[in-house]
Amino acid sequence: MVKIFDSMSKTKKQLTTNKVVNLYLCGPTVYNYIHIGNIRPVIIIDVLCRLLINEKYKINYVHNITDIDDKIIDQAKKEKTTEVKISNKYFQAYLNDLKTLNILLPTKMPRVTNYISENIKFIESLIALKNAYIVKNDVYFEVDKVSSYGALANKKLDELIPNYRTNDNREKKSPFDFALWKDTEIGINWESPWGKGRPGWHTECVTFIENLFDGKTINFHGGGVDLKFPHHENERVQFLVKHNQSLANIWWHNGHVNLDNEKMSKSLNNVILVKDFCQKYQPNVLRYLILNHDHQQPINFTEQLIVEAINTIKKYQTILQLWSYQIFIKTIKIKEKNKYDKKYYQLVINYLSDNINTTNVLTTISNMIKELHDKINKNDFGEQSQTVFQTLVFTFKILGFDFKFGNYSKSIQTKIKTWEELKAKKDFKKADLLRTELQDLGILPKN
Repeated sequence: MVKIFDSMSKTKKQLTTNKVVNLYLCGPTVYNYIHIGNIRPVIIIDVLCRLLINEKYKINYVHNITDIDDKIIDQAKKEKTTEVKISNKYFQAYLNDLKTLNILLPTKMPRVTNYISENIKFIESLIALKNAYIVKNDVYFEVDKVSSYGALANKKLDELIPNYRTNDNREKKSPFDFALWKDTEIGINWESPWGKGRPGWHTECVTFIENLFDGKTINFHGGGVDLKFPHHENERVQFLVKHNQSLANIWWHNGHVNLDNEKMSKSLNNVILVKDFCQKYQPNVLRYLILNHDHQQPINFTEQLIVEAINTIKKYQTILQLWSYQIFIKTIKIKEKNKYDKKYYQLVINYLSDNINTTNVLTTISNMIKELHDKINKNDFGEQSQTVFQTLVFTFKILGFDFKFGNYSKSIQTKIKTWEELKAKKDFKKADLLRTELQDLGILPKN
């Protein structure tokens, strides 16, 4: 039984009562490279998906791509190209980041531009239900008609300060009414019953959910805490009005990522891009930094935190290299592959099933590594020791780490045997050169 903390009820709720799980995670607006704050929810949901797959659930995971937006228009002007080329360029860059970080691809990654007619139909239905109205060529959702508006973020309209934008239509019935269709001929636009324009952001997401999950309440809807209000709230009320049921059983939100105690944001120009971080350090380091924190709390990235993560990943890589090397040189036959230590395995599954508790799983990894070092020192590579090692490997995989170890090619095997022979002959000069080569190849840990 997998339980996740629900932002609406403020309780942990069972994710599903059957073997099918419907998940939706708000994706990026593809106008630039993503930063490490953007990737946090994606990494957490990647771990959740790996858990569900391990537990034999069928996953229908939708992760949307916003490929029309004012930011895309502005970036196209800046790069002196078209909006289509900008969105395609940065969508591909996003896919590259997912691959670099060993993130499982969602079941579907729909793009807004492929769902314009569905957006128009959805807006027409809200107008017919008298929960939306037309002002000139704009269409707005009438917030006052939904008594529960603000419930997701625990906000009440009379407590909110109206946030007028300079381009807001002053003929709206309420300053809180939000756009379902925007009247514009700037950038890519489409014909509609109300004139040329494009869908509002909040409607794009709820249209995906309606069409890709057959208009039914989904198990899980996630995203960053900054999306809780107004974006997720506005999705929620549109679906509620249209279908008279909840959009999601569980609303999940991850905490902010800060850089030296300041929220990371492109508008503040204090971001670390995923591609740059992974190139400077390595993908496993970023994944560790994300997973070593309660996902609903903020992370404050500092140089010290990064150094600690680098050292931890070295420890992980070292035990994998040492164990694999010892198994090879001692010609130990693995008695049964993929056989796990029951105690450690159950701890890992239980922690992840309890609100994706990755921090406790990382503690369990530390305990397994400590035990394996003790086994190596005692020259104990028996069946019980092997099950602990295989459980460690399993745990790395379910957390999405991507380590290279073992499975030596014939040329590597020859180098290892030569190195052992040189040491036995006390030809340390040649042995040291070969050891350095094996270290560079990732066969032996570096000091």
